[in-house]
Amino acid sequence: MARYSMGFLVALALCACMLSALAARDLTDDSSTIARHEQWMAKYGRVYSDAAEKARRLEVFKANVEFIESVNAANDKFWLEANQFADMTNDEFRATHTGYKLPVGGSKGQKMTGFRYANVSLDALPTSVDWRTKGAVTPVKDQGQCGCCWAFSTVASMEGIVQLSTGTLISLSEQELVDCDTSDNGCGGGLMDNAFEFIVQNGGLTTETNYPYTGTDGTCNSNRASSSAASIKGHEDVPANDEASLQKAVAAQPVSVALDGGDDLFRFYKGGVLSGDCGTDLDHGVTVVGYGVADDGKKFWVIKNSWGTSWGEDGYIRMERDIADKQGLCGLAMQPSYPTA
Repeated sequence: MARYSMGFLVALALCACMLSALAARDLTDDSSTIARHEQWMAKYGRVYSDAAEKARRLEVFKANVEFIESVNAANDKFWLEANQFADMTNDEFRATHTGYKLPVGGSKGQKMTGFRYANVSLDALPTSVDWRTKGAVTPVKDQGQCGCCWAFSTVASMEGIVQLSTGTLISLSEQELVDCDTSDNGCGGGLMDNAFEFIVQNGGLTTETNYPYTGTDGTCNSNRASSSAASIKGHEDVPANDEASLQKAVAAQPVSVALDGGDDLFRFYKGGVLSGDCGTDLDHGVTVVGYGVADDGKKFWVIKNSWGTSWGEDGYIRMERDIADKQGLCGLAMQPSYPTA
């Protein structure tokens, strides 16, 4: 029979205790993740088809939470949260909640030649602008699981210029664009410039009340669409990759922009001034409704999104402006455009 020293037995016992503790910690961590996922499901009313689907979603949720917590631990300028998209993979999210699509070839095609704010002096611009406080922005809307961000971006910037031109803020119909604008592809994606052109040719848009949003592709209801509530004369592009020009335009009216909305920094944003390493794969249309300067001196854009008020800062995001990359944070300076009245 083998003989062991008292020291060896003590060390063996300590090792066993340590292994038990590690196992218990892992179990606790798993239990904590499961409990957190259950709480998240209850908060967002999420129900899965079966146990296998729930287990798969739990793993996606866990990976997303780890990313969110790592970002939050690394900075104090902005923060992320496990929001309503936390159980979706990045590919799934991009396929259902974005929808900005350039034509084949990656170009908007015909370019608007005019930029009416070209000769505006930057020194003459106000330090901050917020079109929400001027009554030119309707409440935040929610595109749901329909890839028609392009329609929401188009409508938001049109609502702004109509209010600035007429003094009346009218909530206009995204669903009319989804159903009737055949130059775009409804929930399958589209382009704000195309939508502006459709509105010009169509003689305007009707109201949200008259042609309410359904979140699905539908057949154009010509009776509802024939009742135009507001119109625009045309549209123009802001010079690409030029945040100074974008500031000139935003100082005058809300502006539609495309950005990388599928980037996880943007997807899980909750508050603060977003900055850092964000992608430039343009897939999401939003609307810049202002700009300002934070208490720490960081310049930012104020952007209206279309993912409901529970996302971000009551449906809005502040994003760092005048960054070194000419394309702008998440590519927001690459394809800006706006309607003209």
